[in-house]
Amino acid sequence: MMALKVQNTLHQIERNMVAFAPHRAPALYNRFLVQGYTAITLNSVSQDDFSDLLRAKLCLGTLITLYDDYADRPSQSDPELLEDLYQLNFGGNKSLGRLKHDHHPVLIFALSLFKEMETVLQRLPQYQYLKQILCFDLSQFYTANRYSSLVTANPFIGNPAENRAYAHHNMGMVLVSMMDLMASDKLDLSEVGLMREVFLMGQRMGRIFNVLVTRQREIMDGDITGELASCSSEHDAAEAIKNLRHEICTLREKILTYDSRIKTFSVKAYVEGLDQVQMLHEKMQGTI
Repeated sequence: MMALKVQNTLHQIERNMVAFAPHRAPALYNRFLVQGYTAITLNSVSQDDFSDLLRAKLCLGTLITLYDDYADRPSQSDPELLEDLYQLNFGGNKSLGRLKHDHHPVLIFALSLFKEMETVLQRLPQYQYLKQILCFDLSQFYTANRYSSLVTANPFIGNPAENRAYAHHNMGMVLVSMMDLMASDKLDLSEVGLMREVFLMGQRMGRIFNVLVTRQREIMDGDITGELASCSSEHDAAEAIKNLRHEICTLREKILTYDSRIKTFSVKAYVEGLDQVQMLHEKMQGTI
């Protein structure tokens, strides 16, 4: 039954995204997102909650893809629609009457994804404790998306420092890990600060994986928001890529130092999941 619900969610996602993001391959949703989110699911999540959580994460990943395209894909750029989309949040959307595009099909689809996520998350044991933090993390993703829109409209402001500071939130990996904590029965709240440090470093690793494999697609799309877009020559790009690969190794080792300090989930297993996500990026280069 749970597997059927995941398939139904994927069907709805694929049907809508064919209309709203026709350049995106279905494999992005039914393979990349499914396998990627499965790999980094914390081992504190019970099998009973796994499928429902996967549904919620697929909805989130679809929203990230959708918002991203309207922010940094020149052919789809729509800042006004994005401003309405940024009003959506967890815990209800009572201000919809003020939206300019309240009948826009993209907004209706986004609302349906939020409702499906809420249906799953509200039943989780730690939802009330962590809902406010989840809303904050969503606002961080919105800030990253606003930054992409700003750079797209004003290419002259692009620089590596700001890209590094904001763009990693576009991965949404902290968000999905907080969803996992919502489903963790034996959550130790005193560890949450440490766990968020781990999630942020994991998210930075995920951003680097993405940057390394999507550069050519972004060049073809005219997307100038990638971390390597500011490189003035192929020599500079090669040096930057070398540094990014080194950073992956450094972050991986640093995350592992938290293994003995966190008991809620296995940090070592989380890192092994990140390794799988890196391989998945490389395997699906040209598709994602």
